[in-house]
Amino acid sequence: MADGIVRILAGVVYLGGSAAIFIFGSSYYQLFRTNRSTLFRGALVLAFSVATWLLMRSTLDPAWGALSFAFLAAAIANLLGAGAASLQRPLGIKDTTLKGMALGKGLEAIVVVGSILALAGALRVPLGSLTLQTGRLGLGLAIGLGGFALFALLAAGQARSMKIPSATVLRLLPWILVFVFANAFMEELWLRALFLGPLVSLIGPIAAIVLTGAVFALAHIGVSYMSGQERLRFLAILLPLGLAWGACIYFTGSVLASTLFHAGADLIIVNGFIADLHVEKPAEA
Repeated sequence: MADGIVRILAGVVYLGGSAAIFIFGSSYYQLFRTNRSTLFRGALVLAFSVATWLLMRSTLDPAWGALSFAFLAAAIANLLGAGAASLQRPLGIKDTTLKGMALGKGLEAIVVVGSILALAGALRVPLGSLTLQTGRLGLGLAIGLGGFALFALLAAGQARSMKIPSATVLRLLPWILVFVFANAFMEELWLRALFLGPLVSLIGPIAAIVLTGAVFALAHIGVSYMSGQERLRFLAILLPLGLAWGACIYFTGSVLASTLFHAGADLIIVNGFIADLHVEKPAEA
């Protein structure tokens, strides 16, 4: 009975904290007033700092301290990542080309990943607990490269159907790869790998994979490059992908497979950007 209560409590805490950071605190869209508030994101950092300090010194299951650390790292990354967007103009990065979008995403990934690693180092959190390790390398490479190859084939077919010239894809290929790998690694660490370890300890692997997959999908609820109906279809696709990538991390013990797989899936999204930014539209009659 007590174990069941702990699992329910941990699940509720995770969903509540994740909603605060990745939905209400997200700077990617403006569905809520809090999405525009640096003060709100800063308050989350303060709240999770206090919780982490208390829980890491308590006699509770260490998984609670690890979960609080994950929230704190995610909240700091959220605050600093939102600030990274303000650096793009001074650095001459414009989102009117795929190169500019890739550089912007790379800058964000450096800030987000860098802040997480810096906090882990400061609090002496082992990188292995964040699945930043080789794990089951052979299995990870097989799954990750297989998933990447599958989506690369799908993206190539999609590009043809969208009338994106092969020459355009080849010209932009370095920036395509920068974008998809920067985004994939950042999101897999930030939205999933941080939380899976403590959640597996507190609620078990199946529930941990399901909840992190659901949060991953819902974190994209307000993406601005899709219409409302397209967004619903997008979320319906993201949920099973999130479950698959969570399972990849759990069974391989590393973020490698999910990052490669995720990067492949992002090729589909990038095709839309290329079509909008780099493909000449036919003149209207």
